[in-house]
Amino acid sequence: MKKRTLLISLMVVFMFGLTANGLFGQSKNLAKVYYVKVKDGESGAFQTALKQHAQWRMDNGDPWNWNIYQVVNGKNMGDFIIRSGGHSWADFDSYEDFNAKGSAEFVKNVSPYIAKITSMISANDTTLVNWYPNNDEVNLIQVYAYKLKPGHGMDFYNSVKAYGDAIKKEGRKDYYGVIWNVNGGSALVVDLVFPYKNWAEMEGPKEKWRDFTKRVLGEEKAKMVRDKLVNSYSDVYGYVVQWRKDLSVKAKGM
Repeated sequence: MKKRTLLISLMVVFMFGLTANGLFGQSKNLAKVYYVKVKDGESGAFQTALKQHAQWRMDNGDPWNWNIYQVVNGKNMGDFIIRSGGHSWADFDSYEDFNAKGSAEFVKNVSPYIAKITSMISANDTTLVNWYPNNDEVNLIQVYAYKLKPGHGMDFYNSVKAYGDAIKKEGRKDYYGVIWNVNGGSALVVDLVFPYKNWAEMEGPKEKWRDFTKRVLGEEKAKMVRDKLVNSYSDVYGYVVQWRKDLSVKAKGM
């Protein structure tokens, strides 16, 4: 396990220009994530099967929570994301037995409606977060996926941190989180996510972001931080997901 963590840390250093010990040393910040594209015309049948599968997991004592999200705007609209977070590396070992049973049930009853499924392990960065006060109220999440330039991960990190420090200092009601890819998917993509209770909250605070950063950081620093952020990535795309509580799994005893 230590060897695997070291290899991942080295990968992040080379690709992002980060020192990864802090990120992967954070306890219980890993997530298992599946991206699901449903067959054309089968969304209704897929959701019915997934709901039944979720009930099977709860009836059979699944020790993990599984949150289901549906893409409701932007790239890959209509796709689903299946995510279980709050894990350590050791949790993946202890979950193997139930995972084998659950996966067999999923393949049998849900997979027939799936066109494509991919998986990855991600890490929530606990040093770059200002999350919604009550997570149970989060209904929508706006996601921006940044493709970082090799060696520019620290510029991205420092820029987001500077903005985050300003937000926390002023008590501004801007909520966010940063998710790094650990294994699977593209090693250069990092997600900046924004949780909301509803669409109306996406209007944000009355003070515009540009005015806020100039006031708190000063015009010169605000420009420097913005330029570093913009120059740290080669591409970015956004989408919105909605939490599907009706399809999600609550762990045994939760």
